[in-house]
Amino acid sequence: MSLGMQVSQRLEQRQVLSLQTIQSLNILQMSTADLQDLVRDELLENPTLEMAEAEGPSQAEREAEIHEKLASERDGEATTEAGETYEEVYEFLQRNTDIDEYVPRSAKVAQDGEPDAKQEAFNQVAAPDVQLVDHLREQLRMQEIDDLDWPLIEAILYSLDHRGYLEYPLEDIIKAFDGRYSLDEAEWALGVVQSLEPRGVGARDLSECLLLQIGKDDPDYPELKRLLSNHWEDVLKNRLPKIAKDMGISLDEVKLLIDLLGTLNPHPGALYNESPTQMVTPDVIVEEDENGKFVVRMTRENVPRLTISPSYLKMLEGRKGDKDTLNFVKGKLNNARQLMDAINQRQSTLERVANEILKRQEEFMSRGVSALKPMKMQDIADELGIHHSTVWRAVYGKYMQTPQGIKAMNTFFTGGLPKDDGETSREAVKLKVKEIVDGETKKKPLSDMAIAKKLDEAGIKASRRVVTKYREELGIPDSRVRREH
Repeated sequence: MSLGMQVSQRLEQRQVLSLQTIQSLNILQMSTADLQDLVRDELLENPTLEMAEAEGPSQAEREAEIHEKLASERDGEATTEAGETYEEVYEFLQRNTDIDEYVPRSAKVAQDGEPDAKQEAFNQVAAPDVQLVDHLREQLRMQEIDDLDWPLIEAILYSLDHRGYLEYPLEDIIKAFDGRYSLDEAEWALGVVQSLEPRGVGARDLSECLLLQIGKDDPDYPELKRLLSNHWEDVLKNRLPKIAKDMGISLDEVKLLIDLLGTLNPHPGALYNESPTQMVTPDVIVEEDENGKFVVRMTRENVPRLTISPSYLKMLEGRKGDKDTLNFVKGKLNNARQLMDAINQRQSTLERVANEILKRQEEFMSRGVSALKPMKMQDIADELGIHHSTVWRAVYGKYMQTPQGIKAMNTFFTGGLPKDDGETSREAVKLKVKEIVDGETKKKPLSDMAIAKKLDEAGIKASRRVVTKYREELGIPDSRVRREH
């Protein structure tokens, strides 16, 4: 058999998503903040797109009004201007795509000598927070450090994680210098970093971090050092009687030492690496109407309301300008309409999904997590006649404001466990586990098996393994650690 290249034809049928469908799916998945960013970029790039007034007429009404006006002009009720030249249209497009055109009028420089409002807005922006490395470097500049030692110290500074801990072993750090520094020199450099503020920075683990924050002139320093150096594992496992016996002190003294450790900061570097607070804007609001019934209301004020510029519709109707200009405007108008249709489709799908969620989780709205029912995305998809991936896109990154607080919409979809009267959601089981643990006797905490029996008494069928899983997800330690001595 000979090998070679040849050209052949084949007829087949395949489903291919159109660009408009892909755009609609992407916009459906976007959060409100991402959608606002997309619209802002489109407003800068597409001169035929405009922001509509909050209470203005709809796009269909505006287009009908423009067409009616153009028809009356053709009937001789009004005179039309001569067609613009390509250069005039190009200048108009340039003006409408300039970023300054999208700055509010109040932000421009006034002619009467008033201050520039835009510059004032920039002046009001908060300065970026000081980062941990910069804060430490400023302190080091006040010390007399040999130039030869700076590379090693800086390597340690840039090896600190967001908590302020040393992320890599010293052996790995000095390898990058090909034998230029010894391990003893690295220990000295780390000691320099650990002497800086905030205290505890540069630690290699939690026990060292806490020890660095204790002053050596503290009367409890010797006992705290022994506790952190020799019995830290016992502290984590709540072996207080063993610690008291090994250290030769009373149980009450051990508790007092642990309480002192609880006043220290386990993450000293986090103060300089805080991310700005993210504001959550609900996409859907569930509220009671005048009849006491829960209803869904879309927060349309957060979704950009767009419209088509009447100037460009008039240009196409009047065929003003040359062929290239008209084709350019026509393409931009098509893009604008597709974007507006995709946003409207996003809102419509989101509202339908939100109404179906409310229909199935109405008890949650009045009673809270304990009444949350098991629900799958496929259930919503089957009811609405859409694909389950569409439901996923609709709730992804979206939030619902409910009488129980603002909730991520995807948290309403949860599995369940068998119950005497049907099924109960996992979140409801977790809440019940937390209630059982909160009500236990701390001198004799319940084991996971005992918690499973308590759940069974409440009509919830859960194995010990399931209880252990939910307890760990809640961040609740096991019974040995919870025991109070």
